[in-house]
Amino acid sequence: MKKLFAMLALVLAAPLMLQSNVALAADTEKTKQVVYHFNKSDMNTIKAGLRNATNHVNSPSGPETAIEIVVHGGGIKMMTEARQDPQLAAAIDNLKANGVDFKVCANTLRGKGLEVSDLYYTDESDIVPSGVAYLADQQMEGWAYIHP
Repeated sequence: MKKLFAMLALVLAAPLMLQSNVALAADTEKTKQVVYHFNKSDMNTIKAGLRNATNHVNSPSGPETAIEIVVHGGGIKMMTEARQDPQLAAAIDNLKANGVDFKVCANTLRGKGLEVSDLYYTDESDIVPSGVAYLADQQMEGWAYIHP
């Protein structure tokens, strides 16, 4: 029961914690760029990585940092599981509300027989032809790379 209460409290409190940075982020020029790489299907790893990105958004440099999350391979589980997992969906919603862009690999979708409609909060503009090529391109453009 305590665990259920704690999870409910987290789901309810998370939007409030991030809301203060939304207005600040909208008014701040993005002078730093970071790309987070999600390619593992382990949900503990995915959730830890999303917490890392949330901590980054809430850090002193968060408002001045453009953040993208690139999902491919096993990491696609993040976007499929969020359709049934309210805690995971809330984490994605909060990051998107704070200006974090999610990019999803078209090769992964084809390889796993998935459609954009199978993914949580994803549309065609979020799809990139190749997740790994996109990661390499961003790094060549000077984006910092984080692989949780």
